[in-house]
Amino acid sequence: MEDLKFKTAGEVMKWSNNDKDCDFQSNRNSGFQMNVNGFRISIQFGPGNYIADGDIRYRTEQNAPMGFHHWGTDTAEVLIWDRNDSHINWDGGDQVIGWVTSDTVARLIGCLASCPPDFDPTAALNQIYNAQ
Repeated sequence: MEDLKFKTAGEVMKWSNNDKDCDFQSNRNSGFQMNVNGFRISIQFGPGNYIADGDIRYRTEQNAPMGFHHWGTDTAEVLIWDRNDSHINWDGGDQVIGWVTSDTVARLIGCLASCPPDFDPTAALNQIYNAQ
């Protein structure tokens, strides 16, 4: 089995945000991405993502979710692209945040949805994540 420890979310999911014409996309039944007010948010909760069990990643076979009718966890990994297709950097410089609760994901989406043009929501997004 491939060790996913040092791979980024993009490498694991083999997905690109270049097709912004598509408002929703799904990856291998283990996550999704959506366009929100010019931003793109990726919510991943499958193998290789920062989910559920504290400081470890699930080390299941990458296609494992495809064999299930229902697949889920209590937390997810989030990556956000800004309106210029650059990753939003979180406190500490990371582009991906892990172990994010569903309530926090909802607040992040709400922040993006209400973000005015020409406003950088990075500080507000960090505040939402750090308050979880």
